[in-house]
Amino acid sequence: MSQHRKVSTKKYLLAFILTIIIFTGGIFIGILLEDARLNSSEQTILNEKITLRSLQLQQEYIESGLADCGTLQQVLDSNINELGKKVAQVIEYDKKSVFNQDEFELQLQDYFLTQMQFLFLANEVDQQCPQDSVKVLYFYDENQFDTQGNILDYLRKLFGDNVLVFSFDSTFRQEPMISVLMNSYDIKEFPSVVVGDTVLQGHSTVEVLIEELCDEFKRIDSKLPDQCS
Repeated sequence: MSQHRKVSTKKYLLAFILTIIIFTGGIFIGILLEDARLNSSEQTILNEKITLRSLQLQQEYIESGLADCGTLQQVLDSNINELGKKVAQVIEYDKKSVFNQDEFELQLQDYFLTQMQFLFLANEVDQQCPQDSVKVLYFYDENQFDTQGNILDYLRKLFGDNVLVFSFDSTFRQEPMISVLMNSYDIKEFPSVVVGDTVLQGHSTVEVLIEELCDEFKRIDSKLPDQCS
């Protein structure tokens, strides 16, 4: 009986040690994965900052009368849309992060600030160059059943670079400029979409948004996309 107890104790001890090793290994792997995700998101933000700086320099050329508006508009449109695609990765990493939550929050804040800089730069470019695209602001909350973002993704693909979408999380309190933007448009309900100067509170259908987009293209006296004909 004593021998049997010794064998059982050894088994339990071995099982305990193996459990500790597996658990520790899992934590270590999780840390490595989060570090890799963090490095990836940092690279994304750095790339966009470099692009933004390049656009700012090109804008200075516009003001000097030496730059090509068409080229600048193409670069601006392309990078704004690319930034929107990449932030989905950062947000997904943020939801899954355990050990680097603060770092991912800073990455998100940096993203939202970079996006605002693109928005303000786009407005400045509009003052110097003919408008050929419509800017859309999208304010959302944490409602997992909200499909407004999916609708805007569809419209962005449908209209291509003719539509620029800037998305902002209304619950992200770390960046006060988001609240400033919401107050300037008197946003009271989520989701909300701003097309030009038109504020649409609550969920907006594809049909409603297409109509608003086409009206805005007419207002800015831009060439109407095929989707508006």
